[in-house]
Amino acid sequence: MSLISKTVSLRVPPNLIYRALKDTRLEQLFPEFFIGITRKITIDKINEELAFKTNTQDGQIEIIETFRLIISGNNNTNVLYTTQTNIDGDIAVESILRTHIANILYSLLMLETGYVNGLMEKE
Repeated sequence: MSLISKTVSLRVPPNLIYRALKDTRLEQLFPEFFIGITRKITIDKINEELAFKTNTQDGQIEIIETFRLIISGNNNTNVLYTTQTNIDGDIAVESILRTHIANILYSLLMLETGYVNGLMEKE
């Protein structure tokens, strides 16, 4: 099984990151992008750890994503993001998976940007 792990430190409390990761509005608003896959939560420790298992309809591709949230300092959270897949050596699947990982990390950074900008506006 192919394994990729990344860590990102965010200036956001873990409860906001946890709620953002569990948000399913994207799947509800744009179901056409999720045809042929099933995604379910396999680990759900509130504000600590969240894991998803995603399968294609034919069962060929399986992706397991784990997010561990670790408090670091005042309102900082380290997010340890681990992705596993059952496909090794397929360049097309690897490319899609790496793009997905980049999108997840980008989304987390945008969450931080919105949170920090919101705090600055309040002050």
